[in-house]
Amino acid sequence: MQLNFNALNNLKIQWKLLLIPAVMAIPIAYTIYAYSKDKSGQIEFSAKEQIGMDYLASVRNAHFNMLRYRGLTNAMLRGASAAQGPRTEAMAAVDKDLAATEAIDGREAPGYGRNYGAVLEATSALKGLQQKWSQMKSRNTGNPADVFNENSQMIQTTADFIRLVTDKSNLTLDPDEDSYYLMDLSSFQMPELFDTISQLGGYGGGIVAAKALTAEERAQIGFLQREIEGRLTNFKNAFDKSQNYNPVLRESFAGKIDVELREIRDFNAFASSQLLTPSALSGDGVQFFNRNTQLTDRLRTLEESVTTELDKLLDKRIDKFTGERNFSWMVSLIGLLLAGIVTWLVTRAILGQTEQITGLIVEVEKGNFDKRIPVQSTDELGRTAKAFNSMLDNTKGLMQSRDERDRIQSSIMKLLDEVANVADGDLTAEAEVTEDMTGAIADAFNFMIVNLRELIGKVKDVSYQLNATTTDSAQHSERLAQGSQEQSERITQTSTALTEMSAQIVRVSQSAESSAQVAEQSLSTARKGSEAVQNTVHGMNRIQEQVQETSRRIRQLGERSQEIEEIVRLIEEITDRTGVLALNASIQASAAGEYGHGFGVVANEVEHLATRSAEATKRISSLIRAIQSGTGEAIVAMDEVKREVVNGVVIANSAGASLHEIESVSGQLANLVRSISHATQQQARGSEALSNTMGQLAQLTNQTTTGVMQSALTVRNLASLADDLRSSVSSFKVAENEDSLNASGTLGGAQGSLMAQAAARNNR
Repeated sequence: MQLNFNALNNLKIQWKLLLIPAVMAIPIAYTIYAYSKDKSGQIEFSAKEQIGMDYLASVRNAHFNMLRYRGLTNAMLRGASAAQGPRTEAMAAVDKDLAATEAIDGREAPGYGRNYGAVLEATSALKGLQQKWSQMKSRNTGNPADVFNENSQMIQTTADFIRLVTDKSNLTLDPDEDSYYLMDLSSFQMPELFDTISQLGGYGGGIVAAKALTAEERAQIGFLQREIEGRLTNFKNAFDKSQNYNPVLRESFAGKIDVELREIRDFNAFASSQLLTPSALSGDGVQFFNRNTQLTDRLRTLEESVTTELDKLLDKRIDKFTGERNFSWMVSLIGLLLAGIVTWLVTRAILGQTEQITGLIVEVEKGNFDKRIPVQSTDELGRTAKAFNSMLDNTKGLMQSRDERDRIQSSIMKLLDEVANVADGDLTAEAEVTEDMTGAIADAFNFMIVNLRELIGKVKDVSYQLNATTTDSAQHSERLAQGSQEQSERITQTSTALTEMSAQIVRVSQSAESSAQVAEQSLSTARKGSEAVQNTVHGMNRIQEQVQETSRRIRQLGERSQEIEEIVRLIEEITDRTGVLALNASIQASAAGEYGHGFGVVANEVEHLATRSAEATKRISSLIRAIQSGTGEAIVAMDEVKREVVNGVVIANSAGASLHEIESVSGQLANLVRSISHATQQQARGSEALSNTMGQLAQLTNQTTTGVMQSALTVRNLASLADDLRSSVSSFKVAENEDSLNASGTLGGAQGSLMAQAAARNNR
């Protein structure tokens, strides 16, 4: 840093002044650079949005024509031959739109040096879209519902491609509210609304062409109509929000939105009247679809108006950011230019005055005291020039002749020779008092020597006394420091032992507390086990009751099966009698001849029914015997279960009594461990308090020891300072009688002080 200042000192004033605006220009330039960079980023952001808008123009056309193609294909496959020509036109339109999109994809994007597809990362997705369309448009036959769904998937793929381009072109991140909602309308809301309306048109056109409406198709039409109403709400909300943020848009779309909403709802009502009324399915499917196409064409015109307004907003934003950036550059250049002009004017004013001051100094060095500086300003340099002129006037009036200067110089040299010994420490020397101007100085010097001589004598006395006293104090302080240090070491050892003992007691307390917790857990477990056994006993009792009830019901079932067996025997008797009756009826029918033919048929049926009844009766008898056998086995098994349940109840009661005893013993053990843990915790707290007290005592002792050692060191330093003081004043020379008197007095005072201190120690 010093080298930099030295280099700065070597510069001329004008360059130093020019450094000020140069240094100030650095943060200003950085600020302007950052501001311009931010504006350039905003411009690039909006320009990328415009690239996305250009790219999406042909994609939206392809999406719209795919909607028409789907509806016409559905109508054609369901019997509307008139849809063949418009379908071919829609197919050609899609091919043309995709070809236009491919051309835009390969076009170079302005300001990027790359094509549109690379900037938006959309080339591979576009190729996939084209490949899928090539496969789709070759479908001329098949199930209409399947083909309709495939076309819908193709349209969804196109919508996903629109979303991809919208995301990659920053449109979804648009920072302004009005342009954001217009983007949402053109890229999301309106294509979804087109898709739903087109589905209703294509679906309805196929139904009208087929002259049939299934329940599934009726449900699908209702769903599409509700979907249209929901999308209309989102559509209206997006328009309202964009117009609220930008009132100019309200004027651009005045009345258009309400008209389109009314026409969409009218088409919805028309679809209901044409499709959901059975008597109305006599129309033409192509005409129905054409009305749908007219509606979507008007909506397409509205969409183009939306994209036009969005382009205007983006252009306006880019122009705004460009103007702000250029304005900042212009203001910066003007500011720098003004700073340079002001610096040049200030430098010129300063240099004019400083050059005149420098020229006068050169003349004074040559001995010319008559020249003066012309004052050109009232600033600091002007006041400096004025003060310099006044100084020269005063200096010239104070200038003396050569002889007077020689006499004064001779007197001063004599005075210096007389007082030279004082500088070596000889305070006995005195200067000669004369009548010239140095006489007063010599008199004042002699007076100073007398006072200094007395002061040095007193300092010597005090230094001897201080030396003796500090020596004795240092010895006492050292012994006291040694004793304090030994005491501190012993207290530290005691505190360490107490700390270890306290830690051991704490560990014992923790173990006791853990034991108490284990005992509590054991008691809780025993209680839970007792409760579980009691619940088991109750459950076994309930099981015993259920087993008894089940056994009773099974016996009743056995009794009922016997009753059924009696009923079966009755049915067998009826069957036998029915067979005999049928045989008699056949004989009577044969006897009746031709008139008894019908009665014979009935007799045969009765006989056949009797045979089937006999077979069913046999199967029922077999089942009843099987049920009776199973019932008997179940009764035996239930009796065995009953005995086992009784034994289980007895065992569970015994286990419950044992667990009750365990619970009692666990409670006593938990109380005992809890008492031990409480006593151990109290002991741990007491030992911890004692350990803390010993730690505090050790800390205080260490502080005392440190203080005593510092005091000893301070006394030792004081003794050293006393020796230095005595050595310093020993170089001064005073009168011999005073020196010996002071020396003897000092020694006597020191000896008296030492004797007094020894007597005080003996008394202690």
